[in-house]
Amino acid sequence: MSLLAPPDDRRFSPRTVQVVALTGVACSSFTITVLSAALATIAADLNSSVSVITWVIAGPLLAFAVFTPMAGKLGDLYGHRRMYLIGFAGAAVFSLMTSFATSAFMLIAVRVIAQGFAASTGPSALAIMMSVFPEDRRTRVAGTWSAVLAAAPAIGVAVGGPLIEATSWRVLFVIQGSGMAVAVALAWFVLPATDRREDHTFDVVGSFLLAIGIGSLLVAINRGVPLGWDHPWVIVGLITSPIFVLAFLQYEQRIEHPLVELNALRERNVFLPIVSQIFLNGPYMAGLVITSLLLADVFNLGAAAISLMILPRPITFSLGASFAGWLVERLGGRPLVVFGTTGIAIGLLMIGFGAAQDELWMVGFGVGIQGAGSGVARPPIIAALTEAIGDR
Repeated sequence: MSLLAPPDDRRFSPRTVQVVALTGVACSSFTITVLSAALATIAADLNSSVSVITWVIAGPLLAFAVFTPMAGKLGDLYGHRRMYLIGFAGAAVFSLMTSFATSAFMLIAVRVIAQGFAASTGPSALAIMMSVFPEDRRTRVAGTWSAVLAAAPAIGVAVGGPLIEATSWRVLFVIQGSGMAVAVALAWFVLPATDRREDHTFDVVGSFLLAIGIGSLLVAINRGVPLGWDHPWVIVGLITSPIFVLAFLQYEQRIEHPLVELNALRERNVFLPIVSQIFLNGPYMAGLVITSLLLADVFNLGAAAISLMILPRPITFSLGASFAGWLVERLGGRPLVVFGTTGIAIGLLMIGFGAAQDELWMVGFGVGIQGAGSGVARPPIIAALTEAIGDR
């Protein structure tokens, strides 16, 4: 019997499967908020600059953007249980290695690899949960998934901020790696196998084109300010990205089993949720890094204080996501998305005005509104996209 196959034919309840799947998801998002609060501390410890250390956040996000579509496709081909186990095992190993980083380059590289492995866990966990719950529960499942994604960073902030100041930022990755190891063991025992598309093949060329297209754009945008927009490497990235993205789009239309079903993007119920997700997540994740740096530079706060200031964000996100399923049943998904995106915009404006007026309370209030907005808006978008795509 394969080590990646279920141990036997025993079946667990959908709720048990959900808890185990979300345990791993929680471990993968445990450090993101508190890590952003500790950028200055990490930069000083590794004799680097904050602009370089921001890649500790930006690099893994880039890895998620590049590898998540590939991981979802591999899960369809080889089974989401298999991808979940492989992803978390790799992420656990490299998360533990992160705690031994001796330079900024090593820290960033190991973080990117760890999150590259972890990229498979998000779509796989969601696919497994969707497979064991009935269709009319999908919005609530997506809401619980989003709530856990937010609650884990809140725990990380509450525990990690004081822990960093008392010991070291390295302890965070020991905790994360150990938690992931436990999640892998539970997942092997509990998670069911999912259907596979054995008649399909993996699109290697498309994956390469997409990775270069997205990666070069994100690198160019990130390096544009510190290096200058006229720097050769930035210009190369900005030129390379559209070339490879266009090549990807052309190639995907010619092959039988593409990485991304481009025909589906022509459908309104698929295209609009994807666009909504982009405009929702972009400002939300950018706000995390910007707010952390702002609290350090403008208000001169340390890692523990920054962590406490950011804490309302994951808490309100989790609360909003928890109620999203209930609200969708009564109001529908569209009002929640409009309300949520408006909340993110208002939150960002409050953070900016608070910094300009030296009003710390306004920044904290804006952080909380931003979290609630994202928490309410994300579950209906995910549920709508899942329903529109179906088994494709």
